[in-house]
Amino acid sequence: MRVLCIGLKVGAGLESICYSVMDALKKHDGVVCDYVDIYAENPKMAKFSSENYYKLVKHIPRTVAFGQSVAYKIALRSKRKHFFINKDVSEMKKELVKYIKRYSPDIIYTPLNTTAMALDELIEEGVRIKYVFQMPDFVVSWYSQQLKHCSKIFSSCKEVTSILTEKGANPDIIKTYGVPIAEKFYSDVSVNEVVKKLGANSDKFILVSNGGAGFGDNCKLVRYLYDKIKDYNLIIVNGNNEKSKKEIDAFIKRNNINNVINLGFVTNMPGLMKASQIMVGKSGSSSICEASTCKVKFIVYDNKLFPEVKNILFLKKRDAAIVVKSYKQIVKAISAYLNDDENSRKKHANFSALCTGNPSAEVARDIIGLV
Repeated sequence: MRVLCIGLKVGAGLESICYSVMDALKKHDGVVCDYVDIYAENPKMAKFSSENYYKLVKHIPRTVAFGQSVAYKIALRSKRKHFFINKDVSEMKKELVKYIKRYSPDIIYTPLNTTAMALDELIEEGVRIKYVFQMPDFVVSWYSQQLKHCSKIFSSCKEVTSILTEKGANPDIIKTYGVPIAEKFYSDVSVNEVVKKLGANSDKFILVSNGGAGFGDNCKLVRYLYDKIKDYNLIIVNGNNEKSKKEIDAFIKRNNINNVINLGFVTNMPGLMKASQIMVGKSGSSSICEASTCKVKFIVYDNKLFPEVKNILFLKKRDAAIVVKSYKQIVKAISAYLNDDENSRKKHANFSALCTGNPSAEVARDIIGLV
């Protein structure tokens, strides 16, 4: 059995979801998995879908947020398929035909709604292929309620499932498992070993991670926070943002700071989360689910961009995290968690209970059952 997993290099969340499911699939005998970035061989569309998007989001966030909000509302009720993503879908169809021919998969798994729409059209045009679609966030992905030929839709939460069926999706193909995360987040971690490897002067940590794309200015945050939490080590994960890491390194050296541990791309995120008392994170669904599974106290930046705004709403409805809009509010949120008042204890308990089970294993089992 051959499974082709299709993602896109926009941040790290979509790739992370794909690799998590692939690892779960590989535990089953006779399963071969391949991963492709849908635009890996199409530089023009890769730039269109990621680089240009990042520029828009970082430079005119309010305008982009408003446009996304209006477009999403229309997409959710529209009878016309992929009106706002027409270029993406038409280009993806060309890439998909190429990859289906190259890998000859028995089934395709994707957390990309544009890929799902493109596959749906290809099947209507006579291409013989099965596919399943993963909801990557706590929101109904654009136009996904209109998928006609999808073998399974894996929903992220009960609200998404409810909206999907209300908008016309076939309830028989929807499974509500949650967002897949890597197996390593379920494993036991030696906190003492993590502390030792970090070379820290204590075992008190506050973790900051803004995601691989580098949204949020880590250097500004370090400048604001480091002398306000002197009893704690501040761990900064910059991901692939080399510029941010260099700026913070220079700031640490210039000011002779000894309570900031500045990291680039890391592979031991579960260890860092489980060793930390508090995490300041981004509102991507993978980050939320990883932190919830590790049961770290979570502070999240408010975000008006799609789909993060919906992920934050998901947290707010469950009273499951402290949502902040400024550095001053981050300090206040840290104090609330450290003081362990009743309200912050409730938020932490709700956050820790968000993600149960192992969605990756459940999804893998269902995929195998379809072939």
